[in-house]
Amino acid sequence: MTNIDREELALFLANASIDQWGIAACPPTPWPWAPDLPFAISLGMRIEPAIIAEVEHGPTVAYFAEYERINRSLKKTVEALAALLQKQGGEAKAVLPTGSPDPDVTDWADARVFAHKTAATQAGLGWIGKTALFVSATLGPRVRLATVFTDVELPAGEPVTASRCRSCRRCVDACPAGAGRDVSWSAGMDRAELLDVKACERQNASNKPRVGDICGICVAVCPFGRQRPAC
Repeated sequence: MTNIDREELALFLANASIDQWGIAACPPTPWPWAPDLPFAISLGMRIEPAIIAEVEHGPTVAYFAEYERINRSLKKTVEALAALLQKQGGEAKAVLPTGSPDPDVTDWADARVFAHKTAATQAGLGWIGKTALFVSATLGPRVRLATVFTDVELPAGEPVTASRCRSCRRCVDACPAGAGRDVSWSAGMDRAELLDVKACERQNASNKPRVGDICGICVAVCPFGRQRPAC
C-alpha cells in the first residue's frame, strides 16, 4: 500500500496548478461507469475569469481554446497522479475530463463514461445547478473536473446532497436552447430531470462552424464564484 499522505497529495496537486480538490468515499456498489475502487480524488481547474466573462452573450473562440487547454492539463495531471500512486504500491485509475479526445465516444450527451460531478459533490466541493452544471462553492461553475480512483485511504470530505441555488434561475433564463428545467437538484437525481441534454447538444453543434462545439453561457452568467476582469 502506498504511503502518500494528504500533505504530499496537496503539494503534488498545487504544483500541477489544481485549484480545487477533495476526496470522496465511493459506495459499495460502484457509481455508473466508475472503477471499482473505494476512493475518488476529484480535481478541479479554474477557467480563466476574463475569458469566461466574455461568453455571457455568446460563445467565443477564446473560450473553446481555454476549454481544450484545461482538458489537456487535467489529462496530464490525472495520468501523472495515477502513475504516482501505482508506483508507490497503490491501485489507481485516471478518468479523463469530459470532452477529451476519445475514439470510443461519439456522443458525449449519451456517453457511457463516469460523471465527474458525482465525485465532486460527494467530496463536498459543491452541488449541481439548474442546467446540470457542477457549481463549486468557491469557484462557481467556472471549473473543469477530472477524477482519479484509488484504493489509497485518505480522509473523505462531507458530501453535498442538495442544491444551494435556491430561487436563482439565471442559467435557465440565459440558455439559448431552453434546455434547463428550473428544477433543484438533490443527490441521486437523473441528469434528464434537470436538463434537456439533446437540446444542449444541438446548440453546441450549431456553434461549431464559428467558435467550436461549445456554448458556456450558463457558466458565464452564474453568480456563484463570479469574478469580473480588472478594468
